[in-house]
Amino acid sequence: MALKDRTSYSTWSSITAGALAVATVVGFAPAVLHAQEYPSKPIEIIVGFAPGGGTDLVARALAKGLSSQLATPVQVVNRPGGSGVVGFELLAKAPNDGYTLGIVTAQLITANLRGTMKTSYSDLTNLAMISVDQSVIAVPAASPFQSLNDLLTAARGNPGQLTVANASEGGSYHMMARNLETSAEVKFKHIPFDGGPAAILQLIGNHVQSAAIGATEILPHAQAGKARVLAVAGAEGEPRFKGLPDVQTTAELGFPVSISTWRALSMPKGADPAIVAKVSAAVEATLKDAEFLKQMETVNSTVRYLGAEELEAFLAEQSETYGKLFSAN
Repeated sequence: MALKDRTSYSTWSSITAGALAVATVVGFAPAVLHAQEYPSKPIEIIVGFAPGGGTDLVARALAKGLSSQLATPVQVVNRPGGSGVVGFELLAKAPNDGYTLGIVTAQLITANLRGTMKTSYSDLTNLAMISVDQSVIAVPAASPFQSLNDLLTAARGNPGQLTVANASEGGSYHMMARNLETSAEVKFKHIPFDGGPAAILQLIGNHVQSAAIGATEILPHAQAGKARVLAVAGAEGEPRFKGLPDVQTTAELGFPVSISTWRALSMPKGADPAIVAKVSAAVEATLKDAEFLKQMETVNSTVRYLGAEELEAFLAEQSETYGKLFSAN
């Protein structure tokens, strides 16, 4: 090729490369601008349970922190029904623009395992673990059962008759009670309710004989003398519930049952990675914020942060654990 031809080719190549670069930048510009503008309107956090329960309280504390971190209103929207299923499915089907988030719990896994919901944790973008709360076995204040052993003895004498309420079918507390059944070789009659407050109302009203419920939710009722906590779920070496330090763990009583409730934040799959990163950073910052930690301490909820990668591993582990429980019962 002649020098003149080579020069012309080189010039044309440079112009073409430059044009492609400009086209590439222009092509990506809307996505970049969208991420930079986010958020430009209020954000919703879907909670699939009724107001006033442990999940709702954690969500509201988180919403307050995120409002500050993202400089935009973040509000909790309660969508109870189907033991969390209604809320989870609304979350999975919501637009993936970053303006709909949701609190997910164990029911996200168990409802899928039981076949009552097609949505699974893999259908969402799971951002971070928020908290882990201990679960307890409680009875009404007027109950004749003074200890966990009293309760289990009665259950052995009346297989499948002693009622144990829970906050939702397939939830962590339900799973804890089923795990206790296996460990203690008894059979309960499980009564699910739509949220912790509803289950506790039935408990303190003496409509059920016992309840597997969240420690944070039952605490004020135990302190008011309306309920008695017989044991806190825990494996060997796990601590007692700080709100009721005199109550023994199930491990101390001979039944190492370690299923607590956890809450994580997720969003619909397919969101702009820059938006996912922005929300994730805001969550991590919130969980370190003094005001958020103070609110969580007020409701006796234990903050536990796991980033996206660790959370995915945890969810896979939980799926395996609950799968074994279902196959054993």
